[in-house]
Amino acid sequence: MSWGIGIGIGWPNASASNQTQMVYFAIEAICGGIVFPGSTTQLVDSSIYQNGDFVDFDNGGGNNGRVILGEVVENPGDEIFNIYGTVYTSCPA
Repeated sequence: MSWGIGIGIGWPNASASNQTQMVYFAIEAICGGIVFPGSTTQLVDSSIYQNGDFVDFDNGGGNNGRVILGEVVENPGDEIFNIYGTVYTSCPA
């Protein structure tokens, strides 16, 4: 039995249906109420994060915490927040 010819017929193109969209999010605020106008995330996968999410960041040198994500923006901001990990429902207590 030969499986070489036609094995892909009828199968969807997985690479076309599973493409990620990398975007920048504006930073709405850092938990605690600090606002950094013009700041954004690094490029992140929009299937993981979305507007209104609470996400941890770590910019090195002890500069870390949690931010609230704003709208998707076209370009990176003046200050970049390196977000990562789990999406939370609020600021830490």
